[in-house]
Amino acid sequence: MSYPMHILVNDFAIRSFRETADKDYITARMAYRARLIQPFRWSALHCLEKYVKGILLLNRVEAKNLRHTVLPGIEKMKQHGKFELDISAATVKFIKSLEDDGAEDRYYLVSYDIEPFDIARFDRAVWELRRYCQPLDCETVDMNGKPVNLLTHELDRVHRAKEKHEKGTCITGGILEKIVERHDHPAREALIWNNLFFGPSRRKAVKMRPDWEAGNSPFFLHPEIIDEVVKYVNIPKGIADGVRQLAKQKAAEKAKAERAAKKAAKPSVKQSGNTG
Repeated sequence: MSYPMHILVNDFAIRSFRETADKDYITARMAYRARLIQPFRWSALHCLEKYVKGILLLNRVEAKNLRHTVLPGIEKMKQHGKFELDISAATVKFIKSLEDDGAEDRYYLVSYDIEPFDIARFDRAVWELRRYCQPLDCETVDMNGKPVNLLTHELDRVHRAKEKHEKGTCITGGILEKIVERHDHPAREALIWNNLFFGPSRRKAVKMRPDWEAGNSPFFLHPEIIDEVVKYVNIPKGIADGVRQLAKQKAAEKAKAERAAKKAAKPSVKQSGNTG
């Protein structure tokens, strides 16, 4: 059986973007629970990136040059798509922290930090974005045989569910939904652990430690190594230039401190003589 092209493209968007994002979501939660913060941030950014790219493809908005970013895709949907994504300011702030702190960097080239309860912020970001990663611009036929577009109806459906703070994202038969339903699924515990947005629990709050973590990149600690390192590995030009600037700044600060120390170490000269 052959299917219309638009159905095949939608299937590609769901399987290649939404379903892989669902798996990245669980992977990120597992990393966070194990206190592996760098893999958590990396998987979190990949997850949200794929949801947005899936949304753009489902709505036939070009997304070729977005790389590992999320906010530019949300803005692109606003400018060129059929509707605007309803994303909270808190979610935008969380996504911006992932992008600004270099979460797409897999090699610890830049420093990082997380705020307490970032796992809950990540859960909310997925809850807000994922609901749009399904075919919403659909058509049906009314009793008179006339085509009827369902986009407005579908958007009302997902927005009403969000306003009521319903768990899940109004998607039927997705990877997350199947995992929640299967009590014996090995990924189920990782998905529903302390999760206020996905899962069967009706709880309105969860208890968790307000953990905070930060780490300084080797380039931040010793920026003077940059020109030696680039002889052997590829470092993005923007990062390399920033590290060189930091090296100059630190060298200037060190020289200034050394001059101040030498000046302070010189014995004071007292002048004496007869007056009168």
